[in-house]
Amino acid sequence: MINQNVEEKQILINLFKKFIQICDENNLRYYCIGGTLLGAIRHKGMIPWDDDIDVLMPREDYDIFLNLNFQEDANVEIITMHNNSHYYLPFSKFCDKTTTILEYANIPAILGTFIDVFPLDGSPCDSKELERDLNQFRRLANKLFVESKYFKDNIKSFFKRLYNFQLRTAWNELVFSFSKKSKRKKIVNSLENLMRKYDYNSSTCVGNYGGMWGLKEFWEKSNFESYLLHDFDGLQVRIPVGYHEILTKMYSNYMELPPVEKRISHHNVAYKNIKERKTIKEVINYIK
Repeated sequence: MINQNVEEKQILINLFKKFIQICDENNLRYYCIGGTLLGAIRHKGMIPWDDDIDVLMPREDYDIFLNLNFQEDANVEIITMHNNSHYYLPFSKFCDKTTTILEYANIPAILGTFIDVFPLDGSPCDSKELERDLNQFRRLANKLFVESKYFKDNIKSFFKRLYNFQLRTAWNELVFSFSKKSKRKKIVNSLENLMRKYDYNSSTCVGNYGGMWGLKEFWEKSNFESYLLHDFDGLQVRIPVGYHEILTKMYSNYMELPPVEKRISHHNVAYKNIKERKTIKEVINYIK
């Protein structure tokens, strides 16, 4: 089992404190979700082997949050698929600008210690319709990931995939190595349109299209009609009133600890520096 570095964890908790302050000051709704919600309930803080924080924001609040001006606080920033041409995810990251993280060596998106901020969107309640939308979403998200690479890395991946007879993936690597700006705009617009397909306020069911659990991250909206405050490593954080139903759907018997061999982080990290912010050029030179 790998426990998180104490200093790194404190940076993350301080960042979460800043995020909560911003939400309170701007009257924005948020809810802990995923491993963060599980950590709040089971550990009263971060899961010892986790290394990030996950929150959901109803679409209206999420949009407001993305448009806030943080110029007065030079130590934080929001990274999105709109404001960073090499960012590869359909949700945002609230980052500490005094630290450096590069998740993938072949995708030049510099982050800091981060909180994953997901939009909570309206969704169909019909499982077949939802599964169809999710499959479309995944295809678009995969294209965004491929497009975010450098041209030379697309070409390298093309030949590698071709050699392994992964023809569809090879084709995507080739196609998205050219005309990146126009193709990215089309992908981003398609992702946004799909996530916004169902109005949050008039929907009975809602969910997180960008989450890793697929259909397990869609619930009745009544689970988010209000919140409870809960202890989380010295903070008071918001958890959805329907946390039991949410966690049961995601993890089944969520109070039971996983086997020791599964108590690991699942995030990819090519480079990390919790002491200072490095440029992409400095990071690439270091990891070569």
